[in-house]
Formats: sequence, C-alpha cells, structure tokens
Amino acid sequence: MKILIPLKQVPDSTVRVKVAPDGTSVVTEGITWSISPYDEYAIEMALERKDADPSTVVAVVTVGPERSRDALRQALAMGCDEASLVTAEGAAPLAVARALAKVVAEAKPDLVLCGKQASDDDQGFVGPALAELLGWPHVATITKVVPAEGAVELWREVEGGHEVWKAPLPALATVHKSEKEPRYPSLPGIMKAKKKDIPERPLDALGVDVAAPTWTVVSMEPPPARGGGKILRDGDAKQIAERLATALRDEAKVL
Repeated sequence: MKILIPLKQVPDSTVRVKVAPDGTSVVTEGITWSISPYDEYAIEMALERKDADPSTVVAVVTVGPERSRDALRQALAMGCDEASLVTAEGAAPLAVARALAKVVAEAKPDLVLCGKQASDDDQGFVGPALAELLGWPHVATITKVVPAEGAVELWREVEGGHEVWKAPLPALATVHKSEKEPRYPSLPGIMKAKKKDIPERPLDALGVDVAAPTWTVVSMEPPPARGGGKILRDGDAKQIAERLATALRDEAKVL
C-alpha cells in the first residue's frame, strides 16, 4: 500500500503571533514553524501501518513556500519514505487542492490522509475539495485505518462508540487523531532525512488554475485581552456557592 499525506507548515503552537501592519496577515519574522498538528497525526497513522507492514510506502507533499522544505525534512525524519515540494506563495485553498490533485494523479497512492484542518486557518477545506476533484470516496475525521481486501476500514469516533466505514481503494480520509501520539524524529532518522532528495517544482509547472480564490482576508485582529480570574475563599461552602452564583449571574452574565 502507498499512502500519501499532504501537509502544511504552520506557526508553532507555542508561538505568540502578531498581526502585521497591513492588518490582513501575521508577522513571520522570528516565527518557529512546524507541521500542522492534525497532519502530524496523519503521518503517525500512516507510519503505524508501515510498522505493521514494512512494504507500506509513506510519502508526504506540501504546496507552500520554500521554507516548507523544513517540514518535509521533519516528516522524513519521523520515518516517511518520500517527500516532494510544490512551491507557491499564498496560494488559495482551492488552488492547493487542484495542485495536490495533479500530484496524486502522478504518484498514484492507494490512500490519501489529510489532517482534518490546518491549525492556522482552521478551514478544513483542502481534504474534502481534493476528494471531490479526484472523484474518490471520502471519510472525515477518522481515528484509525485498517486495510481490508481491496478496500480500507476507516474508524470515526462518535458519542458512545465508533463508526466503521469501508471504502474501496483508492480513497481519501481526513484525520482527527491517531491511536498514538505523533512520534518524535529519531537521531538516525534526522541523519537519513538530511541526505534524502526532495524534488521541487513551482505551482505554475502543474498547469493549475489559480484564479478565483475561495476567500479573501478582510482584516485580522488579536483576541481581546482576558480579565483576571477571581478566587472565592472566605466563608463556608454555602456562602461561597451563593457568591459564585451571584458572580456568574451579574458579572459573567452566564446565568
């Protein structure tokens, strides 16, 4: 089985981002970049299949700026076999999906695993759009994948249990979480990743229609500053409960 994972490089979750002077973007200088967390879960899910069946090939691809090469190296260091980069600056999500459809047509994977959404814009657009462009069956927010004869079982968490969907191959799924937390790159993996070739080509080379963006950023602003918390300690349990109820009603306005 060959599994392809489109990934996106995003600001690390520990970084405090700042709105740029133009009011429609963030300041990128000094930012630490990483693989979007749900994409990491997709990588882990694929690598678990590779652990169970060493004949499995796990490939990663990204459509993004040149710096995205670092994210691909990280995926290779985690244990992925192949990586490729389509360079593009600020490509709209639909253009990204169209580019990935071209890559999938060339790579011919059996299964495509996408993170359910990127942690920077939280759109969750590219995975379903890619499935539509390919005409492939698509199951969203899965937590487990199990190969079957000519098909794949895709598990989804639901309240009180799981749904198990069976899709013929090739298929696409968006990943919510894997059964295990994403593994860290090993030192041997990092050394091997440094030596691996990452083919690169511009978005224009794929002949993708980049017109008609699906959205335009009108403005960005940081969230309002949060007020300090309040600790209720004086008095017995009944008095504290009464003061808490009053605060929730009159101050927090949630009752």
